[in-house]
Amino acid sequence: MAATFVRDRELLRRAFTQEPAAYLEGSMQASDVEATRFEHSMDDMGVPYYDFGVELSAPSRGVVVWALIREIGVAGMRDRIRRHNDMAAHVAQAARAHPNLELLQEPTLSICCFRYVSPEVGDLDGLNQRLHRRLTHENRNMPSTTRVNGRLALRPCFVGARSEMGHADALVDDVLRIGAELVRERAALP
Repeated sequence: MAATFVRDRELLRRAFTQEPAAYLEGSMQASDVEATRFEHSMDDMGVPYYDFGVELSAPSRGVVVWALIREIGVAGMRDRIRRHNDMAAHVAQAARAHPNLELLQEPTLSICCFRYVSPEVGDLDGLNQRLHRRLTHENRNMPSTTRVNGRLALRPCFVGARSEMGHADALVDDVLRIGAELVRERAALP
């Protein structure tokens, strides 16, 4: 941990704020940025401290692994990794089984790429982008997104020490609930 005190925090913002990049999902051209209001999962937290620090610098990850092994041991790490991988497989199974979910890629370790689908919606990428935004604003389940074969996917990565199978079920439940809400809202439009 570290702190930097400066007289003008604009210097930190200019140094550390990440601008949209073409390789990131949802990126824009510089001319589009000024005309668009961005929404961020941390908007309601006040000062955007994430724009004032070296978030993407390389931390000493080896210390984290060492500390985990010292705390829970090799068997504990093995159990945690298996639990997280099982959670991704569980979400994949739910996506295969439900008609409003589509598995876009078989799970890789603790990551599962899936999305909400509805025959009533032509723009599934737009639907899932709005769904993701609502998930993020609810602040209960916060998967990232990615593209799989050109299609927008919800991309949960289960790595939390306290993550349990109930969290995977809650994510699937929230995706189904929000997806259905969005489809109903779309149908209600004139």
